[in-house]
Formats: sequence, C-alpha cells, structure tokens
Amino acid sequence: MAVHRLCIVGLGMMGGAIGMAARRTGAAMRVIGVVHNQNSIQIARQKGAVDDATVDLRTGVQDADLVVLCVPVRTILEAAATLIPACHEDTVITDIGSTKALIVHEAEALISRMKAKVHFIGSHPITGSEKKGIDAAEQVQLVGAPCVITPTPHTDNEAYRTVEEFWKALGLRTLRLAPDEHDAVLARSSHLPHLLAAALVSMQTPRSLDISGPGLRDMTRLAAGDPAMWSDIAAQNAPELSKALKELGQELLRLANEVEVLGMQGTPGAEAARERIFRFLVDARQRHEDRFLRPAKPVAPPAEASEPGTAVEDPPQGQ
Repeated sequence: MAVHRLCIVGLGMMGGAIGMAARRTGAAMRVIGVVHNQNSIQIARQKGAVDDATVDLRTGVQDADLVVLCVPVRTILEAAATLIPACHEDTVITDIGSTKALIVHEAEALISRMKAKVHFIGSHPITGSEKKGIDAAEQVQLVGAPCVITPTPHTDNEAYRTVEEFWKALGLRTLRLAPDEHDAVLARSSHLPHLLAAALVSMQTPRSLDISGPGLRDMTRLAAGDPAMWSDIAAQNAPELSKALKELGQELLRLANEVEVLGMQGTPGAEAARERIFRFLVDARQRHEDRFLRPAKPVAPPAEASEPGTAVEDPPQGQ
C-alpha cells in the first residue's frame, strides 16, 4: 500500500533518487522535500523529486506518514530531535545512513526521553556512488540493490512493515540485520574499501601517478568520495572499522612476506611461495566472479513467524 504522505529530509543524490522513484512508482501519493535553501526547491521540482518542498524541517514533516532522513550521519540524530515533536502520532521515521548502531540506539533513546509516539527504524540502501548532489540522482540504481533494515527488540511490527514495503516498492531487495551486525558487515564491505582507495592514492609518487593506467584509476575511484562524509562514517563505526583495517594489514603483511620469498629465485621456498600466491589469486578471482559476475541468488524472505529484531543472512557486499 502506498505511503499517503512521504517527507524526504535532504535532497542530495540519494534523497533525490528516492523522491523520483517514489513518485515514478507510486510508492507515495505525495512527496514533500526538506532542503537547505530556496533555490533547491525549484531544482527538486524540475528534477521530479518532489511534489513540493520547504526549507523548514517542522513544516515538512507535518502530516507525514513516513519520513526518510537523507542527511549526513553526523546530523541524523540532530534532525530527528528537531522533527520528532512536529510529527503526528505513529509517524514512521527511517534513515539511509551507512552506520546504524549509534544512530538506531540513540534515536530510540531520544524517542523514549521525549515520550513521543513515533517510530524509528534504521535503513541502509546499499547503492549510490562517490558523487553527490541531486544532479547525480539519476545515476543511482535503486532497482535490485540491497537495502538493510535494522530493527531492534523495541521495534513496532507495523512500523517495520511500512519501511520494508516502501523500499520494496522502489525495487530494492530488503534484508534484516541487527544494527551492530550491520556495522560489522559494512565495515568490511563498504567502509574499508573507501579508506583503502584513499591509502592507495596516498602511497603513490608523482611519477607513479603519471605513469598509471585504468587499473589504478578503477581501484581508487572511491577516493573521490566526500572526505567529510567518510570521516563521519569512520568515526561512528570506529571499533569495527579498526578491526577490519587490522585484519587487512595482517593479510597484506602475509602477502608481503610471500612476495619477499618469491624473489629468492631458484630456491625451493620461491616455488612454494609462487604456488601459495597463485592459489591466493585464484581464490580471490573465484569469489569475485561468484559475487559480481554471476546472477545474484535471490534472498529468501524471512519466515512469517519471525520477529523484526531477528537477523537474517548477511547482505551482498556493495557501496
């Protein structure tokens, strides 16, 4: 069933893409946007992302059945604190942040302190690009993309269904994880690759950058992401990201040791190292092909009897 009135707070790349998809698919009967300045209102209308827009957050969420927070992770809780008093009873609030544990737990605590009769359920559509702004919204591929929903034991079942059905109406594949598990998974599949891309760029010399081809360019595409946004993501998921970085460092150190032995040409150790490196590369290639070059296996929906706070299998890796 379509959302009667949808409010999207933040009409950048993702907010714009969600608004356009909601209007195109009929997932929402009316879409209201909240933007930073008056100039953005006309742009959002021209792009077809909203039916109307405002610069006032409280005005935007009035009468909204579903609010989607498409703002940087560092400002999600601030926005929630401002808009919750203006929402009517049973308004459902979700977000699209790349981190979930801090946001979800603090949002639930905020609602409890305010004694508000609204619901917050965290979401993370795993799609987009390193670009930003509503001009890049049309490049976002929502259909077929995974979207993790992160309920807790406090989550209202009906509110959960509202969020799940909304993302499905836009064509995303929904999966359910606990907030902490989401952060552990995404530290490896999304947050680590961004820092790794930046590290690869940082270690280059001026000469190596000049004499480089598409391999380095493609490997470091993510380094073009917004530094402020990714600094905030790293800060909110620091424990899991730190753990992932240390595991990667150990993997690289083992590989460096193998390559060092490989350089001892003509020795039995060199031949053994070559075999281990070969197997390492074969395994990596196979895992890459299984995930990215073959049709994705459909994810079975959770059993009807399961509760919203129950975790299911890990989402496919993505940006």
